[in-house]
Amino acid sequence: MVKRLLSATPKELLAMGKEELMAAIRMSEGRTIMVASRVRCPNMVDGVTNAELAAAFGADIVVLDTYDPKNPYIPGLDSVNPADDQVTADVQIKMGRGRTAREIRELVGRPVGVLLAISDGDEPALKRHYGNIIATPEIAELAVEQGADLLCLTGWVSRARLVEAIREIKKVVGDRAILEYGREHGPGLMNLGGAGTSELITQDEIAAVLDAGVDVIGLPAPGTFPGWGIEHVSRLASYIHSRGALLNLGLHTSQEGADADTVKQIALWAKMAGADIFEIGDSGYTECMVPPENIMAVSIAIRGRRHTFRRMAFSPLR
Repeated sequence: MVKRLLSATPKELLAMGKEELMAAIRMSEGRTIMVASRVRCPNMVDGVTNAELAAAFGADIVVLDTYDPKNPYIPGLDSVNPADDQVTADVQIKMGRGRTAREIRELVGRPVGVLLAISDGDEPALKRHYGNIIATPEIAELAVEQGADLLCLTGWVSRARLVEAIREIKKVVGDRAILEYGREHGPGLMNLGGAGTSELITQDEIAAVLDAGVDVIGLPAPGTFPGWGIEHVSRLASYIHSRGALLNLGLHTSQEGADADTVKQIALWAKMAGADIFEIGDSGYTECMVPPENIMAVSIAIRGRRHTFRRMAFSPLR
């Protein structure tokens, strides 16, 4: 029998396959927290990875943001080859070269996601800013082989390209990992044609990506994108749930680095709108990791101290 994610131990979580994990999230009634942990940046606290810090403060799922499956490294861990750490020794950063998502998964006792970007010919720009996280079948396959339970696909491309990329990845990944398509905000690219912020993503586009094979839709949480209120998001949530998919409402506009009261309010709005998962992005003082106190504040707001402190206290050995 599947146990809800809310109370599952780390070992129980890591033993779950795709369908079990989807059911465990659904059974948790909007009380699942996902946190982005950026790789192309220093570790926020010396001697520990950003992923470990996120897990310690209450994350149920950790997403490795800017993780390159062809050149994996996770700052805060020793590199496989100790010589690689000499490059950053003067600033007291261990590069963790050669370390993979699977090692983080085992360290934190949480399902791990990997972010991949669907490209429409802008690979050089994407690689400069985010590394080789291009959503190709080859890279998706590598990410799953390296331990990813979840592939978080994103991109601002034509619908035809979007559907094509998702179908290609679904074909190689199958049911080994959850597929999410997320368009959490526009990063300066939206509204150029005057369509307005409500057209960030339409129900027709959501239908197209669900038909292509995604399991989770990621959208902005209410209050994080102009005009993106509870009623609007609730309408999209009803459609997504009617299709049997999960909804991830995320905070990705650097607002995750706001004061705790603001972040807690947004999390409650997301729950009111119908979120199955509340995701916290990677910006705090820099584009690296959210202040960990905000993770705990959100967790207490949407699921109380009992579930928060249990998740924080669980040993990966349990």
